Amino acid sequence: MPCDAAAHVELIHSLSVPGGPLTAIARTATVNNPVWFSQAFGGDAAPTADRDLLQRRLMGEQLAAFSAEWRRQAVVMAGPPGAGKGTVCRADFDPSGFVVIDADEFKAALLREAISDGSYESWIKPTVVKDLEARGERFAPMELASLVHEESSLLAASMRASAVSDGWNIMVDSVTSDARAPLGLGRQLMSAGYRVTVVDVEVPFEVSAAAIRERYRDGYERALAGEETLGGRWVPSEYARGVFNGSGQPSKPELAARVLAERCPMVMEYRLYPGSEPNGPRFLDTCLIRRYPGGPLIMAD
Repeated sequence: MPCDAAAHVELIHSLSVPGGPLTAIARTATVNNPVWFSQAFGGDAAPTADRDLLQRRLMGEQLAAFSAEWRRQAVVMAGPPGAGKGTVCRADFDPSGFVVIDADEFKAALLREAISDGSYESWIKPTVVKDLEARGERFAPMELASLVHEESSLLAASMRASAVSDGWNIMVDSVTSDARAPLGLGRQLMSAGYRVTVVDVEVPFEVSAAAIRERYRDGYERALAGEETLGGRWVPSEYARGVFNGSGQPSKPELAARVLAERCPMVMEYRLYPGSEPNGPRFLDTCLIRRYPGGPLIMAD
């Protein structure tokens, strides 16, 4: 990594520490704009009428990009960031048959919208970033993705609810350190009559961190070269480390995926793919199945 890019990484990291200007709840996060969100409904941010129209348009555009089937099949992806979940799932499943629900796509869409309407400069970009730019530092929009994180999560949840209500096949990235989140997803899918496959791709923290850095660096350098508009998304190292337990212990996403597979009677298959290198192979290590809904989870033949 060039020296200037390495120094830039350290700068972004310093701006992303808890309480910093590039965190999900920072002052310039989209959900903190009173023109876009009210604090109704028990303190939860609720979009105003104009913002709701924008969100509906962005969700419609995302849904229109897919030609999925109505077969009530769901693939739930689990694992640390940068583990290679998308690569594994594209190899195992035909993605054209699914609506892929990815909050990162909404982050990109929200940032593009903000650049287009001017609110990227007038609201989202913190003063400290503007000051640094005035002194010659160069930022790519996806480095500010944390400031649209909460809104992108709301959009992904709304899109998932809409797709499930309509019976679309869905593919959901469920990186989480909280076992309650996938259980809630499991209940939602079970109530809608879905059959579920859980795909868990696991790598050690060092591999996850290296993959995140490489993905971010490539995007940032493409942005500097004018080859990429938004650049690579910054993932704070604290977040990446937070999904791991101690050395040699299963990650929090792995534990959450196991809980979902064991407790949701509509999970018909659970697959675990470990890996030890950022770009190395991910081989199927464990495959558990249910022969019928609600049946025991057993080793596949």
